[in-house]
Amino acid sequence: MSYCKYKFVFVLLALSYLFVGCSEKNVEQKPNILVLLTDDQRYGTIEELHQEEVVTPNLDRLVKGGVSFSNAYIFGAPHGAVCSPSRAMLMTGKYYFNLTPNVYAQFSVPGNERGKCDTITFPEYFKANGYETFATGKQHNGSDWVERGFDKGKALYLGGMTKHFGTKVRDFDQTNGWSEFYADQEKFSSEVFADAAIDFIDQDHQDKPFMMYVAFTAPHDPRTAPEEFHEMYPIKDIEVPANFMPGHPFKIGDMKIRDEKLASFPRTKEGVQKHISDYHAMITATDVQIGRILDELKKSGKADNTIIVFSGDNGLALGQHGLIGKQNVYEHSIKVPLVFCGPGIPENVKTEAFAYLHDVFPTLCDLSQLEIPETVETLSLEPVLKGDKDKVREVMHFGYNAWVGDIKHKKKGQDNGRGALRAVRKGDFKLILSSKDGVLTQQLFNLKNDPWELKNLADEDSYSDKVEDLKVELQKRIDETGDPAQLNKDMFGLYEEYDATHELK
Repeated sequence: MSYCKYKFVFVLLALSYLFVGCSEKNVEQKPNILVLLTDDQRYGTIEELHQEEVVTPNLDRLVKGGVSFSNAYIFGAPHGAVCSPSRAMLMTGKYYFNLTPNVYAQFSVPGNERGKCDTITFPEYFKANGYETFATGKQHNGSDWVERGFDKGKALYLGGMTKHFGTKVRDFDQTNGWSEFYADQEKFSSEVFADAAIDFIDQDHQDKPFMMYVAFTAPHDPRTAPEEFHEMYPIKDIEVPANFMPGHPFKIGDMKIRDEKLASFPRTKEGVQKHISDYHAMITATDVQIGRILDELKKSGKADNTIIVFSGDNGLALGQHGLIGKQNVYEHSIKVPLVFCGPGIPENVKTEAFAYLHDVFPTLCDLSQLEIPETVETLSLEPVLKGDKDKVREVMHFGYNAWVGDIKHKKKGQDNGRGALRAVRKGDFKLILSSKDGVLTQQLFNLKNDPWELKNLADEDSYSDKVEDLKVELQKRIDETGDPAQLNKDMFGLYEEYDATHELK
């Protein structure tokens, strides 16, 4: 965005003023950037999207003030802590299988190797291009990316999940390094992070554009918002989703992972109502804090030149398909809100264009007129935001599998915890392939007619050509992205190499 600055130069000459002239100078001013990321917030949990009964006046104003994507997704994950690979992909614009496990599966490498990864992140890239960079909140990929990418950070949480009162955090800056740990026992986590963001907004940025990354730990469990927000959602008034089931209809990987054990087996409507009530309370409590940040940005006079991105790092089932967690490729677990607002971006536009969360990196580059680094593997959404195109891709694919290195003895009557999922979407149709212990299950859904993914069309003769077409598209995407899945093998061959080189202890 440019502006004109007029200079009038007066020169005193021989006891009289001589008007020398005025000149117009175009000064290119880079936009500021504010990235707001929530933890486990699925698509539809914004009131303005008219899907769930949740109060979100501040997220509503982002939707009304920009472009929102109704088909935005994460790719998936290779283990149950979906947040970590999701954030690693967001940071780099790369698929997790083309990154080192040091940043997306830190539990799998020795402590001194955790977070080691040379791939450039978007904070690091914007910092190198003259931006003052700042972070607060959840950093789930290690300290190295914080140190490389941010000039400073306040109230940083290094980890996956934590309590929401007394959240243990640290500060960082390039001069002094890391502070000691500290915690505020009285404040809700989202308020702690909002306080840090507001403090940064109010600082003198010395005419440099800034890039803020505000990553909340809510609405991830434990879902303990301030009590007044829980009171807004009486459990008895909560509507159970249309695809509620007492249990998943067939075995998939990670059916007994920690997330799934948060509710009793079989699932009950009352139990699911409680989970959704607490989930909505966490979202509304965080919405209030997002409003504080937006208000302070406007008050500072910087809002008009700030690109704002809002999204969630993954979704959550909460009773849908008999599941509670996010370790699957159903819509409730991979579909996320994604909103862009700011200079040059139209207001109150909803687009059906396909998008990945990790499209954010190249999109911000285009919106800031920076070249997209060669390491980025995904696509910029700028043509959609500017109205030049109605989409940037025709096909998307997704994946989830239980962690490859998690070898367990198979006890009598118990599941071994392994399994792999791949999915592909083209137009309104989505094909899910689930492979577990020699059994391949196919599910085909028409998402336009069946958004709850309840009617499986895969076994109907009239859809056999559609299934085969989508398998071909899935294989193309696997080949193009470097996805290691081999669809002709049990559990897509993802465990073979590990099993061949590691003994079961």
